[in-house]
Amino acid sequence: MLDSVLRIGLSILLGAGCIIALQVSMRAGEKRLKKSGLHGERLKRLTTLWQAGRSIGQLIIILVTSLMVLHELGVNILPVLASAGVIGLAFSLGSQTVIKDYLGGILILTENQFTIGDVLTIGNLTGTVEHITLRATYLRDTEGKLHLIPNGDIRTVSNLTTQWAQVVITLNVDYEADMGQVLHALDEASKALQSDQEVASELIEAPSTFGWTGFTDWAVQVQITTRTSQACNGQ
Repeated sequence: MLDSVLRIGLSILLGAGCIIALQVSMRAGEKRLKKSGLHGERLKRLTTLWQAGRSIGQLIIILVTSLMVLHELGVNILPVLASAGVIGLAFSLGSQTVIKDYLGGILILTENQFTIGDVLTIGNLTGTVEHITLRATYLRDTEGKLHLIPNGDIRTVSNLTTQWAQVVITLNVDYEADMGQVLHALDEASKALQSDQEVASELIEAPSTFGWTGFTDWAVQVQITTRTSQACNGQ
């Protein structure tokens, strides 16, 4: 009985010593982190991860110490370990999503499916790629919203700026307008556009004009199409 009490006391002292050692080392690490010169979001992120690591470490020490004490008290810890196995299984099943995201990120980077600066449509989201990690792709839309898309959830991607982009401009012309004059004016505007060196450097081919491509309640639609090195769809 005395030996059991001593072992329980030693287990508790060992657990307390481990927690104290963890606290001292983590506090020293936090001081070094604050003196590292990091600022802004990066400092906040590292501080959060550091604090989370301390909490997880303390939890593990407390759980191990509790199991040691229960064992010394004669409590059957096998059901507890079995429960831990179930929890571990749940975590392993949950980690499948993370593994899928990382595998998706590896494929995106190795196959060069898209790069930073590309304009993409992923699902119902369209925007510019600002950042790519193995875990996720960060897409900034035209409203300034930054969307984090897990790479494992990316199934179909429309890259609007890979190699070249198709520009389609639709104009509404009054029914009473002379279509010949309209097409002539657009052709002249196209020639003027090609003479602009800044714009011409972005054109892969000369713009083409098409009349009578569609109708609305009040107008006839005319379209101008061309290929450019940048996405510039308009209507």
